[in-house]
Amino acid sequence: MQIEGRNPVTEALVAHSPIIKLFVIDSPEKDSKLQNIIDLANAAHIEIKFKSRKFLDKIASTKIHQGVIAFREERADMGFAKFIKSLEDSNTEPFIVYIREAQNEYNVGSIIRSAEIVGAQAVILPPKTLLSPQMVRASMGASEHLQVINENLFNSIKICHDNNIKVVGIEVSGDKYYYEADLKGPMMLIIGGEDRSLSEEIKNKSDFFVKIPMKGKVNSLNMSIAASIVMFEKLRQS
Repeated sequence: MQIEGRNPVTEALVAHSPIIKLFVIDSPEKDSKLQNIIDLANAAHIEIKFKSRKFLDKIASTKIHQGVIAFREERADMGFAKFIKSLEDSNTEPFIVYIREAQNEYNVGSIIRSAEIVGAQAVILPPKTLLSPQMVRASMGASEHLQVINENLFNSIKICHDNNIKVVGIEVSGDKYYYEADLKGPMMLIIGGEDRSLSEEIKNKSDFFVKIPMKGKVNSLNMSIAASIVMFEKLRQS
């Protein structure tokens, strides 16, 4: 896994992610952010290689490397059920975010960033959607501070109900406005896609759906914005 950009790489180092090596732009002058990355890597005994901008441009996945690319070991997916057990063992109240449609990598990264900020412990993606360098970059390194798990949605819902975790979806046809709903306690929030509503089957298996008031002519919100609105209400109610 490549982690690109100064903030994402800094967060990975601060989180003690298993960084294998670091490529840093070969420049006679290092600004304070770049020097801090080098200092953190040296303190962790991580191999640093100085490379030309042309070389970094060539290997960067996101094309926004800002002079630094880290290479992290792939993290083993512990599975959702095992993760919930680990929260129970540590007496931690679960707050999980499930991203149902994960087609836009920037939106996924933005949701991960907001989820980490409000205190969620994990973001779940569908089985075939793997965390990418673009998602890590868009999350500004927040992906290094929480678990990113691949799990089927209906399996996730079942695991939640088996562990007394309520399941809440966001949808324009929601039962009530998000600020009227009780979002306190253990919860998994389901985020739908940009162009497809959450299905009736998902609604029937969830505890309830919430909606966001809208007055304009466009009747939909960007998924990362909708997710953030409800997640911060969850934080406010905590």
